[in-house]
Amino acid sequence: MERIFVRSADCSLLEVVVGKRNPLCLIVIAPVLAGALLPSFGWAQGKPPIKVGALFQLAGPKSEYGRHGSQGVKMAVKEINERGGILGRTLQVFVTHEGTATTGAQEARRYILEDKVDFLVGGDSSSVALAVSAEAKKHRKIVLFTHAGADQLTGKACHRYAFRVVDNAGMNARAAAFVMRNKMAKRWYSIGPDSEFGRSAWEEFRLAILKVNPDALFVGESWLKPWTSDYTNVLDAAVTAKPDAVWSTLEGNDLVTFVRQAQSFGFFERVKFFVNPAGASLAVLGPLGDKMPGGLWVSTRYWFLYPDGVENQVFVKAYQALYGEYPADVALSSYSAIQLLKRVIEEVGSLDTEKIVARLEGITYRDPEGVKTIRSEDHQVIKDVVWGRTTKSSEYPFRILDDLVVIPGEELVRSVDETGCQM
Repeated sequence: MERIFVRSADCSLLEVVVGKRNPLCLIVIAPVLAGALLPSFGWAQGKPPIKVGALFQLAGPKSEYGRHGSQGVKMAVKEINERGGILGRTLQVFVTHEGTATTGAQEARRYILEDKVDFLVGGDSSSVALAVSAEAKKHRKIVLFTHAGADQLTGKACHRYAFRVVDNAGMNARAAAFVMRNKMAKRWYSIGPDSEFGRSAWEEFRLAILKVNPDALFVGESWLKPWTSDYTNVLDAAVTAKPDAVWSTLEGNDLVTFVRQAQSFGFFERVKFFVNPAGASLAVLGPLGDKMPGGLWVSTRYWFLYPDGVENQVFVKAYQALYGEYPADVALSSYSAIQLLKRVIEEVGSLDTEKIVARLEGITYRDPEGVKTIRSEDHQVIKDVVWGRTTKSSEYPFRILDDLVVIPGEELVRSVDETGCQM
C-alpha cells in the first residue's frame, strides 16, 4: 500500500490510503483538491525534501492527458525515492488540476509562495501554460512543460526559466506536411479547437503544405469550443466543402466524441485523408478502442511502441506493472521531466536556480524515446516526431500505428529568429 496526501477544503493535508493499482483515487480527488505525492518512508536525516509542483488537466476534455501525466510523475518519484532520492534528499511532488489560465496561474503562485516548491512541471493546455510561464518568469522559478504545444511558449513568450520537453505545434505541423507531400490531397479543410494551439497549428500547417504542394487549396475552417457535444453542423459543413483531406487538431475527449459521431455520419468514407497530430495518443486510442477507424494519419508526442529498444520496453513494462495500462504520450514526457531534473540537480550539486538553468541550456539527454537536445537559444527540445496510419491489431485492444514515418527533429524546428524568442 502507498500513501497519498491531498488537501482538504482548508488546505490542510489529509491522508488517503489507496492500493497500488488504484491510481484513479488521485484523479477523483484532484479536480477539486490539490494533492501531493509523498513517499512511504521518512525524510533524509536533517535535510528538507526537494519540492516540485505539477499542474495537469485532471477534469474536462483533456483529463485523460492529465491522468497519464500525473501517473508519469508519480512513477518517476517512486523510482527516484526508492534509489535514495536526490542529493540525499527525498523528492516530494504536488499534483493539482490546472483548470483555466486564471486558475493555473493562481495554483502556480500558490505552489511558489505557499508550498515553496523548487520547480514547476506539466501544463496540458497552452493557454494555461502561457499563464503559468508568466508566473514562473515573475518569480524566477524553473518550469518544464510536458504537453502544451503552442509555439509561443518557446517563441515570443520564451524566457530564461521556461523549458519545453515535447515537440511544439509547428514541429508537428511541418512533420504532417512532410508525410502528406506525395499524397493526392489538394483541397484542405480544418476542424480544430478555437484556441491558440488550434489556430497556430493550422497556420503552421498551411505554410508547410504550401511549400511541398504549392497548388494546395484551403476550402474551409470550423473552430470549436471545448466539450462540444454535437458535431453535426461541423460534419455537414466539411462534407459540403468537398475536401480531399481534413486537418484536425481536436484532441482528448473532444476528438473521441468527434470520431464516434463522424463514424456514424460516414464521414471518413467521404474524405480521402484525415490528418491529426494528437490522434495517436493513448488518451484517444484507448477510450475509442475498436471504434477508431483504420487508415487515419495521426501522430503523438510519444508512441509507446517506438523505438523498439530495451530502454523503451523497460519503461512500458514498468508503467504497465504500476498502473495496468500502456503509457500515453504525456506519461513519458512527465516522467522524463522529473528524471531530467534529477540528473541536472545532481550534476550541479545544488538547487541553485541559475546554475540549473545554465546546465539545462543546450543539454543532450536520453530517455526511453531516444536522444534529445534542449536548444539553448529558446529552450525548445529537439526530438524526432513519429507519424503513422491507424490499423487493427490482434495484440492490443485499440488501434495501433502502421507505416511509421519518423522525421528528425532537426528538420522540423524553426530557426530561433523565426520563433521570435528573445531571452
